[in-house]
Amino acid sequence: MMLSWGPELVDSSAAVVSHFSGIADLLGAIVGVLSGVASAVLYMLARRNKARVMAIHAGWQVAHDADDTGAVVYNGSNVPLQQLVVTVVCGARRRTARREIAVLKPQDTHVWPSDDVHDDRVAEAHETDQHKVQVVFRSGRECWLRDERSAERIRSLVLWAERTMAETLKRYFGRDGHFRKNYSVRIEVESFDGNAALETAFAQVASTGHAPAGYRIPDVVAGPHDWLGRAVAEDWVEQPPPTVEDRAGMSPIAVDALSHGDPLYAVPYAMDSVALIRNDALAGTGPMPSTFAEVAAHGRDALRAKGIHDGVAVALQVGAPDGDPYHAWPLLSSVGASFFGVGHDPGEQRGTECWRDDFVNAFEKLATLGRAHGGVLDPELDRRASLRLFLGGRAPYLISSSLALHEIRRRRLNVTVSQVPRLGTRPPVTLVSVHGLYLNHRSRNPPAARDLLTTYQASPTAGEDLNRIRRIVPAHDDAMDTLRRDDPLLRPYIDQCRTGTPMPSGPGMRIAWRLLGRAEYQVLAGHGDPRAVAEATADEGHALLSGA
Repeated sequence: MMLSWGPELVDSSAAVVSHFSGIADLLGAIVGVLSGVASAVLYMLARRNKARVMAIHAGWQVAHDADDTGAVVYNGSNVPLQQLVVTVVCGARRRTARREIAVLKPQDTHVWPSDDVHDDRVAEAHETDQHKVQVVFRSGRECWLRDERSAERIRSLVLWAERTMAETLKRYFGRDGHFRKNYSVRIEVESFDGNAALETAFAQVASTGHAPAGYRIPDVVAGPHDWLGRAVAEDWVEQPPPTVEDRAGMSPIAVDALSHGDPLYAVPYAMDSVALIRNDALAGTGPMPSTFAEVAAHGRDALRAKGIHDGVAVALQVGAPDGDPYHAWPLLSSVGASFFGVGHDPGEQRGTECWRDDFVNAFEKLATLGRAHGGVLDPELDRRASLRLFLGGRAPYLISSSLALHEIRRRRLNVTVSQVPRLGTRPPVTLVSVHGLYLNHRSRNPPAARDLLTTYQASPTAGEDLNRIRRIVPAHDDAMDTLRRDDPLLRPYIDQCRTGTPMPSGPGMRIAWRLLGRAEYQVLAGHGDPRAVAEATADEGHALLSGA
């Protein structure tokens, strides 16, 4: 049977198609009109906001009255300005000064007198064109930069960080984070595979003004405090000076670590040290070992009892060829090692033989712990390998920073944490690393970046917000107190961050650390006579740090 369409049905179908086609055309026209209207509205709003910002004036004025000579900000708009940061660059004194103003009402003027800007009476000796005045402020949810000539909306800042910390900071500064609900500028985080690569890139930007391929010039760099000596000497960073009130809430050790003399060169946001972590499922519960000899014995017994033949009694990151003396330092210091005599003892000078004998003896003692000498430490283990062994149940003990706790919690392992016990007869010295946010000397948006560091990041709230994303030791005392009470795993790290010794951060310490690390690896791996390796390292390190 053949079906055929009658003319009536064909006409009806055509009418339906024509009808819906007409509706589609109408909807398309409506969408087009609405899109045009939206674009026009956004354009008008942008013009209105720009015009409003252009009604705000910032500059330097010279008046007959000394109290009226100085930086001036006038709000000629019809809306209040919030969180103003006034920055004055004095060309004559080569000094940058900064002041925060909570609110500037419409038609109000704020004068920052010259003697307050300079901390002395020098107003008469200063010409108008020797001062550059900028103001960063919030108007609604927008952040703006205004100087004598132009106005620019600041939409984003670039932040560099090491890969592990970058993952945390991306969430912290991300769309759903607490930060974006309080701060309108977008933070774009770019990551590096390790602090060494990050430091090299930072040095390249400072010296050449160019970022590595695939990266943009950073406004802020998140890095450890042991960069500080080199960063100041080679002019990598601008000072982001927090107020006295801001400093009062910070850990004194964190402030000291990121200060060069009196100036604070970075805003601390996290701290860390190393501790001994026990896998209770492998090594049992009860009191933690009080000496490293007990750690080694208990670890070996645990492996034997569980029938684990491819494990290690203690996982300590070393790695070829550069080692990792930061994690081994509690062991070395308990036998008398020092940073080539620096800070060894107030009564002992760097040039005396006492520190050198203790240094050599410490590395000889450390050598006995290496597998080459029948010990429990595998010098080939780096950070990833040592953590993998512990998480995989093939290492009863792990010596690590608090970064390991993130994966331990995620896998719900039952662990106990305590200070690394002594190897020798002296109390072990725990080194403290402080992580800070450095303001890049070549930042494209220095006032906005400085505002970020001092207005937002210097507050205790910032540390609490960060710990909601990842449990790390905060740099503020109040946040430390809260976390110490609530988190028994992080408690030993917090205690050590409050009582430990900041890692040395002088200009030559980067090379000194490499000397220490390579000596550590060589003696543990059995490469050469331990005493000869230690003596050669002691001589080279002493010559480096003494300037000989």
